[in-house]
Amino acid sequence: MNQAEATIKPSVLMEEPVKEVFNVPDYEDEERKYLTKLQQRLERAKMLREQPHSEFDDMTYQQYWQKNEDLANVKIKPKLNKQDIQFQSGTLRTKLFAFLSSLQGLNLSGDILAFNKNDILLNNLGNAMEDIIEKTDELDEDEEKKLLRQYELLKHGTVFIEEIWEDKWITEKAPVKNYDGRFRNVKIKTKKVKSMGRPVRNIISGLSVYLGDLRKYLISEQPYIFTAETIRYDEAEKIYGEFENWKFVSKNLKPFSGDSDKAMSSNAWRLMDTKENYVEIIRYQDKPNSEYQIILNAVPMLPLGFPFPWEYDEYNITQQNFKPIRHDFAYGKSFLFENKNLIQLLDEMMKLGLQKTQKSFIPPYINTSGKVITSQALMAGKINMGIQPGQLVPVNATEAQGVTNGEFNMIQELIRTIDLQTASQTFSGGSEGGDVTATQIVELQRQAKIMMGVLITTASLMEKKVIMLRLMNCLKRWFDPIDSTIDKVRGELRNLYRTVTKQTNVEGEGAGVRMVIPTEEVPTPEELMQTEEQAKGNLGMPVRIIALNPKELAKAKLTWVVSVNAREKKSSELSKLMFRAEVQDAMALGLPINPNFMRERFAEVWNEDASKMFEQVEAPAPAASGVTPPPGPETTPTIKRPTVGVGKQNPAAEATIM
Repeated sequence: MNQAEATIKPSVLMEEPVKEVFNVPDYEDEERKYLTKLQQRLERAKMLREQPHSEFDDMTYQQYWQKNEDLANVKIKPKLNKQDIQFQSGTLRTKLFAFLSSLQGLNLSGDILAFNKNDILLNNLGNAMEDIIEKTDELDEDEEKKLLRQYELLKHGTVFIEEIWEDKWITEKAPVKNYDGRFRNVKIKTKKVKSMGRPVRNIISGLSVYLGDLRKYLISEQPYIFTAETIRYDEAEKIYGEFENWKFVSKNLKPFSGDSDKAMSSNAWRLMDTKENYVEIIRYQDKPNSEYQIILNAVPMLPLGFPFPWEYDEYNITQQNFKPIRHDFAYGKSFLFENKNLIQLLDEMMKLGLQKTQKSFIPPYINTSGKVITSQALMAGKINMGIQPGQLVPVNATEAQGVTNGEFNMIQELIRTIDLQTASQTFSGGSEGGDVTATQIVELQRQAKIMMGVLITTASLMEKKVIMLRLMNCLKRWFDPIDSTIDKVRGELRNLYRTVTKQTNVEGEGAGVRMVIPTEEVPTPEELMQTEEQAKGNLGMPVRIIALNPKELAKAKLTWVVSVNAREKKSSELSKLMFRAEVQDAMALGLPINPNFMRERFAEVWNEDASKMFEQVEAPAPAASGVTPPPGPETTPTIKRPTVGVGKQNPAAEATIM
């Protein structure tokens, strides 16, 4: 852990406000021209997005986004009149979560393949990167983030995910020893500590993302993109306070009069409305020119024309649409927006039905008494004086009949149509009306899963994109040394790296662990086997080690392929049924089954430990005649193959990756 002592106040609330002085960087003419053109680009992208678009029913993107937000959260508008009924059934939200819940039973993890420049598959390297990404996902709490990005995808039709490497400075405080409860004159030790960096995925609101060309469907084809957000000034200072130009970042918008295109170069420009003591952060990316810039309250932090801070030539933001609107339109259609018309019609019918039911209890009356009579006179148990029979009569006889059969059938027909276009009551966890057979239920679920085909495809594509970004991020930063130690044998410093351990099934040996160990001195296969045996004795379970040389890995010219095949989770009920059907089909065809493999596969499907679940079968003793029978499937010896690491010391491994 890197530590940096800091002399700061015990609390930010004790700091005195300082009168702000507006300073402007001393730009050169070329820099002023660049900032003017950059300002025009940013403003043009904002203007194009906020125009009414026919794809959004002639709404702007912000209005479209807000409409989806209101539909997803069943927003009920305030009453304009006392007699109004503001009602929403919440059907859209229920249907949305029915589809979202179905995704949670799927395994959307990625399979990573690595190929060297000779197009030779490096299986162990792919497995190693899968383990590393799985570990970073756990640290990033990605299981919950995955649910959130799937929710955003259905809700807004488009979701943006950012991949960054986060280096945080944490403020640590501790009172002096022997604190005795005093209020004043207590020394508090305060220091800033830099935590170990790690990759982080962030969901970015669509309102914060601006695309350079709305006619490009794929974000990878955008001429430029940028994000805009506002954070508190003190938070921004913790992140960007070390930059040379930070001293020019003002807390307020500087008054400006002159050519509006030159406002940025005068430190007097904002893309959005910002409050006092807030900083507008714009992160600008230009893929065709490999250009990256961070702008804080109109002040650029990086040199003009600065390259991407990551080593791959792609945006660090990916985009996924739920259903395309057109092949040449950047945004997608949301699940809510394409189903809102029917749902709103159903809500209106149910609202009218509620009004008719209320009228059936207390229908409108005509007062012929010539006296002022309040509606309280019609309440149950009310005794009224001075009213003669026949002086209060209903407007007509039909006012008290309530909802008719025709109207009720219309409501049911709307519900049936909505189920056909989304998901049935059975699929959503409810019950169908009337007598429904098991065959009908199976057919309804099959139809719902057919309709989910697009959702599963888009969810798989989204995971593929975010895994590829995480892979590139880890290749860039994960293998950086985290510390160093003295090698007593060689008398020199040796770098220390992050290691990853994952519980997995070791082929032929049952449940065990696989370890990914970066090291600059990759051992030979024989040394690896010896180390694995020692680790097995310490852990009490089989161990496989994948040793990687970070320096050789960085120099290797590799091709990476990520694939995501949506499948039921291994321990799901459907997975168990499929496994049983697979075995039965193999036996019906008379195919020989390997018992050792089936033990491992059975334990994997049922989420058990094969070494504990099944007894080990002892090999039979040799025959009396001295002739040893050939090994059968039950006695086939397991040959342990060494795990070849990626390192220069191993010629075979070097030929594999280079």
